[in-house]
Amino acid sequence: MSSSSNTFETWGNPTNMNLNELVYVNIQSSPYFKALYEKKTYHEVVDEIYNNVDTLAEPFMKGTTASSAFCLLYKLWTLKLTVRQLTGMLNHTDSPHIRALGMLYIRYICKPANMWDWLVDYLEDEEEVQVRGGRDPMSMTIGQLCRALLTQQKWCNTMLPRIPVPIARDINEKLSAYMAEHGLTADQPAPATTATEQRHAANRDGRWRERSPRRGGRDRSRSTDRYRRRGYRSDSRDRYSRDRRNSSRDRHARYGRDDGDDRSHRGRRDDRDRRDDYYRRDDRRDYDRRRRPASRSRSRSQERR
Repeated sequence: MSSSSNTFETWGNPTNMNLNELVYVNIQSSPYFKALYEKKTYHEVVDEIYNNVDTLAEPFMKGTTASSAFCLLYKLWTLKLTVRQLTGMLNHTDSPHIRALGMLYIRYICKPANMWDWLVDYLEDEEEVQVRGGRDPMSMTIGQLCRALLTQQKWCNTMLPRIPVPIARDINEKLSAYMAEHGLTADQPAPATTATEQRHAANRDGRWRERSPRRGGRDRSRSTDRYRRRGYRSDSRDRYSRDRRNSSRDRHARYGRDDGDDRSHRGRRDDRDRRDDYYRRDDRRDYDRRRRPASRSRSRSQERR
């Protein structure tokens, strides 16, 4: 971070602020973001953050509706914050959400080589910020948020801009040395926001995974005896099918023919039946000739004799 200039040095896509494409499209179509067009100054947007941002985790509220936090984050990008304004957000005393959005702004758009210098002073900050609300609320400190943004590539179900490998390695080494020097412990992964991610987090913690209510109520802790019995029935079926196949082979072996011979046998039998029908018809014609009465002319000639 250069103190000689008030221009914040950015990096990446100048249009979408390096946001995920789906997040960017839904922010652009959000009615709330369109209503923010009236906010023209930095102070108006900061006041809007203070009044309307309660959590940071979800980029979407319901379905594909962009959350107010991410709409305001992109609104800050349209204002092209200066170094002085961004520093004011990081040290703001009215709301931790203002500070947290300033840190997310740095993570998304700051030049990776300068990211450590911007966030190193807040690695031990103990002010808490609410990350997730609802029935399962979750909070974390500003210091934990900074460490997560520096080391992770995903934040609360959305991808963060990729940090080049050499710079990421350098940040990890600096962070490890800093935590060892100040006696800090390793942080947990970024908070899960979806039901699937929460179950995966429970598995990582060693807790038994709860079964989704949409997938039926079968108890996986049930005894395996029923599966052994099912395996026994399956063996019985296999044995029955095998016996039937063997008996079929034995029958063909007993008559000295296979399937091909059986087909040829049927063909010869059909030919024999057709030939027999032909001779029967000839026999019937011969019989009819023998039984046919003599003609009148022949009878009269016989009478004359």
